[in-house]
Amino acid sequence: MEATRKLAAYVAGTQFQDLPAEVVREAKLCFLDWLAVTLAGAREADIDSLAQVVALVGGEPQASVIGRPVKTSILNVALLNGMSSHVLDFDDTSVEFLGHPSVTLFPGILAAAEWRRESGRAFLAAYVLGYETGCRVALAASPNHYLAGWHGTSTIGHFAAAAGTAKLLGLDADQLIHALGTAGTQASGLKAVFGTSCKPFHAGKASFDGLLAALLAQRGFTSTGDILEGQKGFWEMFSKDWKSEDALQGLGVQWYILRNNYKFHASCYGTHAPIEAALALKRVEGMEARQIRAMDIHVSRPMLDVAGKERPESGLEAKFSIPYSVANALLNRDTGMNAFTEERVHAPETVALQQRIRLVPDDTLAPFEAEIRLDLEGRSLRQTFNMLEHVMDPREKEDKIVGKFLALGGLAFAPDRLERIVARVLDLEAEEDMAAWMALLS
Repeated sequence: MEATRKLAAYVAGTQFQDLPAEVVREAKLCFLDWLAVTLAGAREADIDSLAQVVALVGGEPQASVIGRPVKTSILNVALLNGMSSHVLDFDDTSVEFLGHPSVTLFPGILAAAEWRRESGRAFLAAYVLGYETGCRVALAASPNHYLAGWHGTSTIGHFAAAAGTAKLLGLDADQLIHALGTAGTQASGLKAVFGTSCKPFHAGKASFDGLLAALLAQRGFTSTGDILEGQKGFWEMFSKDWKSEDALQGLGVQWYILRNNYKFHASCYGTHAPIEAALALKRVEGMEARQIRAMDIHVSRPMLDVAGKERPESGLEAKFSIPYSVANALLNRDTGMNAFTEERVHAPETVALQQRIRLVPDDTLAPFEAEIRLDLEGRSLRQTFNMLEHVMDPREKEDKIVGKFLALGGLAFAPDRLERIVARVLDLEAEEDMAAWMALLS
């Protein structure tokens, strides 16, 4: 069906003025959310390791590293900002993308936009089109791609990053085909490394490789013309049940960015439905953690696969542990970045509560749905929560994302600076020079 060529033509031919207003608004909220987690993540020790290597190899001072007083090459910036934005696992996610879109897209697009002094309109269009490309590659690959053990943030993220940065650089459809091909042959990333430094590294590497693919294609570098649907291409090699037509259905009409999922707990999205169900029980029933004799948490098998660590030993492992995330939420209510520390993980009362929690695989539940069944002193309770059915009012969503940005950005900037950043992000299409905009983050 020439899916690669049709997607490339769509990205090359779509302009900012073609984007619906609600799509542009959502892209700005995605950017604000991404800035929040990147500013906070830039302080993490894992980023120090990568920053030391970047300093070792050097690079032209083309763009800014967020959260650090450093300028380096746009490729290095994409790598560093990509890892910083995913290291807390607090960034947005998309079911259609099979992973985390923003952490693969914004790092390379922002670096290139600052370097080339592009407008806010060009920046937003590149993000939206990269997002939609990633979702469509993933939809055709089907969930089997993720269930097989591939980390979609990395594999799918390579295509998204290539499409987004290629759009920003002004590549035509033929060049975009080669950019997608060059990104696709680099695509990798295994779920086996979850809970280690490698998971956030995947986001940075997807950003780096996607930007590299676009830069190469701009200069005549070639690849196959059917990287997605071709024989031994991405879909055939990375999925056992793929349908190329799913990548093209509703192209230009269906906007998957409008179904983006934001995180308000700093852990794997698979832990969020159990956390919300537990907090609902505490809020509605007035129960206390000390009253819990036993708790069964029913979730789908895919959620157990990614968030089923029963006894985490580190803060990073705890982000992929439903028992820890629920125990911590009930005991402390703080589910932000301070919830996933070594001290919290090994707190005696948290460990004791985890021991009373049992995970139960339940094939009747949807992904990102959980049912809690618990025995208290003298009564039994049940609570179900489905993250994908929880739709926030647009004003509530904006308020929560702004609040998240103010909280995480407060680690780096004073309140008046943060308020100026928020105002200019929400009016980003008025910016004529993203390099001048980046001065806000210096």
